[in-house]
Amino acid sequence: MNRNFFHTIANHGRLPREQKGAFTMFSAVLILILLTEMIIYTVQTGVFEQRKSANEMRQKQAFHIADSAIQFAKEFMLANSIFVASTVDDLLPNGTDGWLSASDLRWLECSTADLSDIAHPCYAESADNATDFPADLRNNMYYYSDGTTNADGIPILPIDVSGLLADNTQQISTHALLCMLDIDRDLDPIIQGCTTVAGDQDFRYYVVTLAARGEADCDGGTCTAKVLITDKIGSFGPGGGDGGGGVPLTTRSDFPPTGTAEIVPNPNGGGVGVPISAWMNTNSSCPEQVLVDAEEGSWSTCERHEWYGVDIMPGNFKCPDQNCTCSNKERRLSWVDGNDLHVGMDLVEDDNFPCDLFLSTFGVKKDAAGIDFVKYGLAKEVLDDCSTLDENSFGVYWVSGPACHVAANTQVGTADAPVVLISAAGLTRFNGGATLFGILFVTDAEVSTAEFDAVGTMTIYGSAIIDAKLGKYQGTFQIVYVDAIQEKALQTGGFGNVPGAWSDFHQDWQ
Repeated sequence: MNRNFFHTIANHGRLPREQKGAFTMFSAVLILILLTEMIIYTVQTGVFEQRKSANEMRQKQAFHIADSAIQFAKEFMLANSIFVASTVDDLLPNGTDGWLSASDLRWLECSTADLSDIAHPCYAESADNATDFPADLRNNMYYYSDGTTNADGIPILPIDVSGLLADNTQQISTHALLCMLDIDRDLDPIIQGCTTVAGDQDFRYYVVTLAARGEADCDGGTCTAKVLITDKIGSFGPGGGDGGGGVPLTTRSDFPPTGTAEIVPNPNGGGVGVPISAWMNTNSSCPEQVLVDAEEGSWSTCERHEWYGVDIMPGNFKCPDQNCTCSNKERRLSWVDGNDLHVGMDLVEDDNFPCDLFLSTFGVKKDAAGIDFVKYGLAKEVLDDCSTLDENSFGVYWVSGPACHVAANTQVGTADAPVVLISAAGLTRFNGGATLFGILFVTDAEVSTAEFDAVGTMTIYGSAIIDAKLGKYQGTFQIVYVDAIQEKALQTGGFGNVPGAWSDFHQDWQ
């Protein structure tokens, strides 16, 4: 028994030496399997990364063409928000001959649109309840449509963006929405949203939402990459505050001017049928007050039909024969002529006059920041003098330097394209025969002794706001209030980016 036991032990002792190659084979197969799995994983990862990289490249292509198209759309809006005298209709956002003109309508109400396709531009703006369209926001907006559409019949902006496309595998479309702001200055907040009701619109203030849809890797109309980008631009005009008092002459420091003056009032400046010719500062809390001396000089105010001498105003509002005058008229409102003095209700001395006419007119304080905003943000051009201004000038100008001299017989602006001339020059002077259509704002923002003078007969059709010294006049200083000119002047401004409005995704427009 012991012999057999040891014999068995001896035989088992030889087994490992005879069969250890099987273990090596097993290990090799196991390693080979692991390597194969690693190779398969690496290949799959590489393919995934390639697909991911290709998708990212297509997405970037779609993104960049859409973002570039937004810039095209901005330039289109900028170009078409500026009045060009040679065109039949201007494109300013007013309700008579501009963007919302019934005779040449470019903006249509979203509430009347066929919104069966969610690619419609009206979906580029959120609704209060996205599942219940049309809701308040969308329902009160306009979309741009002049008949130009894409291949799917969706209204697009009439701009050529084909130069942004590398080949026919990419597509792009641009759209625009218009929000006419519903402003109620008696409420908080004063902006109540958008409105399509003309009576609720202040045409100076609106926001345009620009939308671009970029697509890449397209084949037969089907695209694998799609990007939606929106951005907003808002209007800002010279009437960011109240736009002035809505009267022909607003003066902070003097009235009447030394010399001869004639003023044709706003016939409804104090309410329906209540004419206002001059709004004067008698607020004791202001650093400066008007020095009212009604017996100074020779001046008068009269209704417009008395000044023109006709019952119907000329189409261009300009005096047709240069003989328009308030003098020697039986129906003058206020006047002084030697010892003959009459101060009527059209001259308003206001104990609550705003001490800061900058804030009252432009909506910003007359401090360094406010001055820079108006000078560099609002004005279309900053001038060293007024020598380049003429009848082709329009929009907002800021004048710095020692003097702003408007030469004799020079017309600045027109009734259709008025100016807002903001003169911060040391001396602002109009020479004989000079005419301005629009708003003249003279300020001491840069020169503390700034003054406004006139030499010879000069006429302003619109209004004058004197935030400086109202000086002397050699000749006749005439201001004829024309509400149509005043309103157009206050609508001239520009577009500015709305901070935080850019977006490359929208929950509804997809």
